[in-house]
Amino acid sequence: MPSNNFKVGDRLCVVAGPHKNKIGTLKRFFQEKERVLVEGVNLCVKHQKADPNRSDPGGRVKKEKPLHVSNVALVCPKCAEPTWVRHEILTPDAEGNKKRKVRVCKRCKSRIDE
Repeated sequence: MPSNNFKVGDRLCVVAGPHKNKIGTLKRFFQEKERVLVEGVNLCVKHQKADPNRSDPGGRVKKEKPLHVSNVALVCPKCAEPTWVRHEILTPDAEGNKKRKVRVCKRCKSRIDE
């Protein structure tokens, strides 16, 4: 399960489906269903009833729907291209930093998490 490939706030590109090549930021990750909610992508129209308790006028509301994880790719902040992610384990150094796992772009080989 690719749960650590994406983090909230990452820029994602849709690589398959009717919204192909659209780019947006990750708002939410649904790990149990392997779906992601990308801002401004996969919009649908929901007809919402007016609610006097919330002072909501109702009407047609545009809303994002989740996409499957396999249909999106991470956009590398350095090369600005959709890429796959590989993980690299950094060893502890003399400054006292612990061993940790970072995400690395497969195209330009730069670290994404730093």
